[in-house]
Amino acid sequence: MKVTIPDDVVFRDLAGEAVILNLASGTYFGLNEVGTRMWHLLAEHGETEPVLATVLAEYEVEEAPLRQDLDALLHILVEKGLIVVTPEQTTTAR
Repeated sequence: MKVTIPDDVVFRDLAGEAVILNLASGTYFGLNEVGTRMWHLLAEHGETEPVLATVLAEYEVEEAPLRQDLDALLHILVEKGLIVVTPEQTTTAR
């Protein structure tokens, strides 16, 4: 999935944890250490697959629970207007 961070969303890293703020709505959200790492990777890559690959390499975690955790985080961030998620389009041969 493609992930876009709107221009009116700011992020502050606070000693390994973070706060995300939507300046337009005043909505904010706190992240723990792993969530903060995921946020940095989402901002860097703009896609979920590189986030999964990197976190799998950096932490001792199974892929299925990690994918569920990332999906849950994305869902919350979308609900709060802190990111926009766009499914990747696939082309089919005709």
